[in-house]
Amino acid sequence: MEELMETLTKEEKLYSELIPIEEEKTRAIVSNDLDKMQSITDTEREMVDKTTALEAKREEIAVNIATVLGKNPKTITLEEIEDSLQKQPQDRKKLQQIHDKLKKTVERLRTVNEQNKELLQESMDMVEFNMNVMRSAQMTASSSNYGSDASEVNGMAPQHPRFDATQ
Repeated sequence: MEELMETLTKEEKLYSELIPIEEEKTRAIVSNDLDKMQSITDTEREMVDKTTALEAKREEIAVNIATVLGKNPKTITLEEIEDSLQKQPQDRKKLQQIHDKLKKTVERLRTVNEQNKELLQESMDMVEFNMNVMRSAQMTASSSNYGSDASEVNGMAPQHPRFDATQ
């Protein structure tokens, strides 16, 4: 049980460390700082590797606990593990506290990530809009039959007026 609590504590600490990084990413998105976003993405990758390793360890521990408790290792939850600690109130309380803290941290991280996702989508929409405006302006300019002095180009207009003003 102690190993599970240590692993959950490490996971919570790692997720807590990710929050300011994600908040920095928000600022980089808003300021359109691509170099900073790349640096943050590299840091995120390293941290995701660490969290993946911790999650694998936690799952392995949960499988062992489920086996001891006679529960299904694929579906056992932390709540079920907490419930199994009825006769060990101190361990149960400690596990509940760690679990609650982890849930709050993950929820905060999820909120920041959702905000970043929305900002990135808005940024991509703006880029697409600007590209469409530029294409439209380019097509309009190339399909125009008039030069900068308002005279028609490409030989479309008659060179001599059709009616004489002296008549």
